[in-house]
Amino acid sequence: MLDRYDRLILNLLQKNARMSVSDISRQVFLSRSAVKERIRRMEESGVIAGYQAVLKPALAGNRVSVYFELTFSPLCCEEMQALIESIPEVRLAHSISGDVDLMLYVEADSMDRIGELRQAFDRWPNIKRVITHTSLATRVRRIGEPHQQTNEPPA
Repeated sequence: MLDRYDRLILNLLQKNARMSVSDISRQVFLSRSAVKERIRRMEESGVIAGYQAVLKPALAGNRVSVYFELTFSPLCCEEMQALIESIPEVRLAHSISGDVDLMLYVEADSMDRIGELRQAFDRWPNIKRVITHTSLATRVRRIGEPHQQTNEPPA
């Protein structure tokens, strides 16, 4: 179980994974050794699965963002796991409810690469339908940020 201090440490690491243990300890009011031990424990237990560099979209180049809706017949999302993981452009993959079985969020360097991926998806086993949605603009990007629940109603 994660306690208040673990959640504070995780929040700080999600904002800046390179933050020093000393800086974290000052902000959560724990000793450096206590913070270091908590981070080690969360890494070993899999709560912290890894660290990554998050690029600002403007600095990463003109990337193309696309959502793919994939429907299978019969359903076989579990069997697709290795195929999904083999495509580095896939940023998110979700099995979802409803008429669509799998939703992929893909970022690629070009529309040509998106076309190649689309053709590859069309050849996957049991594929029934692939629908492509090209992202025209990013309105909110919170991937890698901690979720902050509020009790405020939406405006």
